[in-house]
Order: sequence, then C-alpha cells, then structure tokens
Amino acid sequence: MASTTATLSQLMSTYYDKLFISMVKRSQIMEQGAQKRPLPTGNGKIVYFQRYSPLALISQSPTEGSNPSAVDLSATNVSCTVAEFASYTKISKLLSLTAIDPKMKGAVEVMGINAGESRDALIRAELDNGTEQLAGSKTLISNIASSDTFSANEVRKAVKTLKIQKAMKYDDGYFLGKTNPYGSYALMGDSTWVNAHTYKDGDNLYKGELGRLHGVRFIEGSEATKTSDTVDVYNSYIHGKEAFAVTDLEGDRQHVYVKNPGANSTDNPVDRFSTVGWAMSFAVKVLDSNWIIVCKHS
Repeated sequence: MASTTATLSQLMSTYYDKLFISMVKRSQIMEQGAQKRPLPTGNGKIVYFQRYSPLALISQSPTEGSNPSAVDLSATNVSCTVAEFASYTKISKLLSLTAIDPKMKGAVEVMGINAGESRDALIRAELDNGTEQLAGSKTLISNIASSDTFSANEVRKAVKTLKIQKAMKYDDGYFLGKTNPYGSYALMGDSTWVNAHTYKDGDNLYKGELGRLHGVRFIEGSEATKTSDTVDVYNSYIHGKEAFAVTDLEGDRQHVYVKNPGANSTDNPVDRFSTVGWAMSFAVKVLDSNWIIVCKHS
C-alpha cells in the first residue's frame, strides 16, 4: 500500500500511508485463511487456481520388486477476474504542508476503515456460496426460529460435514470459523468453549480470534450477511484450508490517495478542496464449496 499525493512532504506521505494501513487492517477479518496469489502486472485480468481431487486409496500391494502403477492427478481450474473498487471524498479545507491537518487525518482514518470493511464485505459475499446448513435441522430459512442459534451442536455438525468431504485442516490442526456478534454470543455460553486468552500459543492468534470449540478456531467480525424472514437469520462460516482464494493485482493493491489542488487541476479552478480516497484491484473466489459450511442461524 502507498499513497499518491501532490506536493506532500515525504514525512506526511509516510504518515498517511501508515495511518491508512492500520485502519484497513482493523477491518479485515474474512480474508484470513485464504489461499493468496498475486496477479503480476501485464498478465491480464484473470487468475487461475487449481483444485485437486483426492486420490483413490491404495488397497493392494504391487508385485514384489516392481513399481506401482502411476496414478493420474485430477485437477479442476477455477478462475476469477480482478476488478477495480474505489471511493473518495472532498475536503473543503486545503491540506497544510507544514503540519498534519486534523480534518485530513480523520478523512484518512475513515477511508481506511471503509476500504477494509468494503473488502471484507466482498469476501463475505463470496463465502456465502459455500454449502448451506440451516440451524435446528430446518429445511427452509423461513422455518428458522429465534431458538435456532449458532450452537455447539451446529459446529459439530459442520465439522462432521467437512471431514466427510475431506476438507483440509490448517497447519495447526484446526478448521477456521468466522462468525458475528449474534453467533459468538451463543457459542461463548457453551460449557465446552475455550477462550482465546487461555491458549498457550496466544502469540499466534488470528485477528479477532475469540476461542476454540470442537476443532474450530473462531474469529469474529462486526458485520454479517443477514436474511430477514420470520426472524433475522445470520450467516456464520466454518471452512478448511484452500477453500477459497484472494488475489490482488500487483501495482494496484489497496492504496490511499491524498491530493492537494494544483495548477493543472481543471476540476478545482480556485483550489477550494483537497481529496482523500482509496482504490484497489482484487478478486475473491470459492475454490471448493464443499469445504465451506455456511451456517444460517438466528
């Protein structure tokens, strides 16, 4: 990430870069656990990921002294296309060149939060394409009642499905869960819940990590996909490694742009405003919907 500025000192440019990055990172929850691959500049807009199918189990030994027959790997190409996302605002007070303008500082903070939350929402929307699991064993979303919460039993059921589908666990031996305040409220009341602050490996927590339950490490974001029916229904996710991927276009990663009016600025003839904005080119794609369980609960 970097800023594009006009007549800004290097000190101020660096300051805004760091401020923007810190605000963006606060909001990025859903991206954790993704397979990541950058798309180099000059290589088009499409990136391809390969999803390999599990191999058949070996049940017979080869002839003594001979090699076994070679097996063929089965792979499916999954593609996604990067797209541009951006936003900006006008600041009526001119940017000072000698001191940090509080209004400009506040605008950079707000834009950083907006960039992070927007990216998080785009990733969350893609994760919604995983395998649906309705709380309370309901068959229709409209049948979900207020008592059908994101319970420990729902977690166990999701983990069972992931294991049957041979979803890969992360290197720590856990699946990754992503929930919201509605889901975490129910989970943390379970007697088998283990709070994150009690971990021996507390230095290796995910951002927003709350705790563990039935082989899943849970992190919490403030936003949630919601469906309003008989009751409000929210989505929580449990997924394995390599279940989804995120790619950024190199040369157009998340950037903050702080610009002063200039002599060649035709849209600002009397220098009445400065602008602060952000832009990025990226894409997110589910690689295996069977490895993402979308738990819908009240």
